[in-house]
Amino acid sequence: MSSSRDTLHLLLLTKTQNDAEQLISLLRNSGYATRAQSVNSHEQFEESLRSARWDVIVVDPELRDIKFTELLNQVHRLNLDIPVILVPEELDGMLLESALIKGAAAVIPFEESNSLVLTIQKEVKNLRTRQDIRILQVRLREAEKRCRTLLESSRDPIAYIHDGMHVYANQAYLELFGYATAEDLEGVTVLDMIAADSQRDFKSFLKNHQSTIPEGQYIDITSVLGDGSQCAVQVHFSDATYSDEPCTQIQLTRKNNQEELKVELDELRSRDSMTSLYNKEYFLERMTRALDQAVLEKQFSTLMYISIDKFDEITRQVGIKSADEVVKAISTCLAEQAEKYDITARISDDVFAWMMPGGEPNIARELASTLLSSVNQLMIDLEQRTIQPTISIGITMITDNSTSPQESLQQAHYAAEAVATENTEQQGNGLHIYMPEDQTESIEVKALQQELSSALRKNTLKLAFQPLISLKGEEGEHYEVLLRLPQNGQSDLSAGDFIHSNDVSDELKIKIDRWVILHSTKLLAEHQRKGNDTRVFINLSSASFRDSGLPAWIQVALKAAGLNHNSVIFQITEEDAVRHTAPAKRFSYQIRASGLSMAVNRFGCELQPLKLLNTVEFDYVKFDGSYTQELGSNAASGKALRTLLEGVHEKGKVSIAPFVESATSVSGIWQYGVHFIQGHYVQAPQNEMSYDFSEE
Repeated sequence: MSSSRDTLHLLLLTKTQNDAEQLISLLRNSGYATRAQSVNSHEQFEESLRSARWDVIVVDPELRDIKFTELLNQVHRLNLDIPVILVPEELDGMLLESALIKGAAAVIPFEESNSLVLTIQKEVKNLRTRQDIRILQVRLREAEKRCRTLLESSRDPIAYIHDGMHVYANQAYLELFGYATAEDLEGVTVLDMIAADSQRDFKSFLKNHQSTIPEGQYIDITSVLGDGSQCAVQVHFSDATYSDEPCTQIQLTRKNNQEELKVELDELRSRDSMTSLYNKEYFLERMTRALDQAVLEKQFSTLMYISIDKFDEITRQVGIKSADEVVKAISTCLAEQAEKYDITARISDDVFAWMMPGGEPNIARELASTLLSSVNQLMIDLEQRTIQPTISIGITMITDNSTSPQESLQQAHYAAEAVATENTEQQGNGLHIYMPEDQTESIEVKALQQELSSALRKNTLKLAFQPLISLKGEEGEHYEVLLRLPQNGQSDLSAGDFIHSNDVSDELKIKIDRWVILHSTKLLAEHQRKGNDTRVFINLSSASFRDSGLPAWIQVALKAAGLNHNSVIFQITEEDAVRHTAPAKRFSYQIRASGLSMAVNRFGCELQPLKLLNTVEFDYVKFDGSYTQELGSNAASGKALRTLLEGVHEKGKVSIAPFVESATSVSGIWQYGVHFIQGHYVQAPQNEMSYDFSEE
């Protein structure tokens, strides 16, 4: 299902309807789910601005009776953050200068379709970033309020220091050192709280903390308390921000055996049991700190992704237990080369990671070359075999341009994969420094194709079932069958992320759709044999409904499962049906003639959506999820949905509202006469058809 934010909301002012439809088709072919509206006057434009949310406005500046400068003024008067892109027939220097001065985002000739798509992609990405920043600013203010409350009430002495001076201290810290108020602490250095014999160690540790990957570790010192007595304490360091300025947080803990045991246990929990390197969870935590330091203090780091070449083949040759010896040997090479403040970890069975202070590509290349040489010299004797392993090393820099640990790790991963492309003879055994072009679609597509083919071959694809609830009291159970591609250690990939993509071959899509039909009908038959009156919606890609042999194959599959034809409803998207109208019409006719039903999904995104229902026969209409998500945000959202549903119901179609996430959504949808609702408010997708319909 589509979310409101995933759907691109496009406001168009073009010379003809054909120009508008050409723009929409262009964006959809580029992978955008698009909802568009076309207007042709300043009055309609202002009404649209006030009544709906838009991501991009595309304007032909040569329209009669419409001045693009006035359109820009209308956007600015309403203080809206919407990029406006002008699409003249030809690019004129004076027009470009005038438009940019007035606040247009870009000027791209209409015929330069590739440049136009890239510009829209860039502007939407920038818009999303600005929206995220505003949301994060609100959340930051809320978090700072909660943080201040927690600090004040904490029993642990905590202070913030900058350049060795106190800038904040909580009540526990003030009481420990004998100060009545925070003002009394102004001008007092942190060294004044430390015994003379501990000051050198403290200064050295603080200097290293500020100049390397942030440790978040501790130092044992002797502190001078408010009454003049001395006490052994542990000082824990972490980076912080106070009054928008970077500083260091120190947290004091009195030393005792219990605290020392806790530290030892924490250390054990952060280690990989086989190699004694750090584990993935701890490594990602340290990457987060390094990224924070890169953004706040411009102190960069280097990340290496180190994968063992052909590890699956090694495991098949010598077995899992012996393959572990290869992992241990390479981890030893890595640990021996790492410096004191470097972080080395084993982040999966055959992958290591190495992070070090400094963002110098040349130094990183030298260190990686040394590690490659060290591993190449390994000769590991295993069960009458001698293994000489090799590794591929991907390198990336963690800088103030990095956005998340996962992204940096993925960049290093892409770089490691590029090694095999560069060194085709050995398929690895090299290093590569990440460049943006490494993240090419060809690598991703090839990996996705292989992953899908492997999952299909090994039968590891998963099905999930989400119930649909009738608001009209219709008897029987209804579920939508949802496909999932399992990901190691991560959330499953939903079918929407790949099944409609041009990057996956039609042949593979057809095989996947048939796998879904076979397995879902088998499970449905078993469910019906338990006495359940159940129907399922099965999604099809355009590749499948364009396959002339599919209708006959479906008949055989249903007969083999022992199902009645009214048990299955096949569902295709509005976009696919519009793009391939003739095959969709033929498929719908053949399916419905055999007693099966048809549904259209993500409906209502076309400029004139009801036209499709006049061409292709559908029994069920599920409108785009953005309609549900925007319901209640303004009056126009409800009006648009009401108008759409009136047209759908007049044609005798059964309507479905997806993305119903709250009781408020249900009450809003109820008044529009929707037949079915679907979403997490009813139930999230489950591995079985387990919803209790008797409660409805």
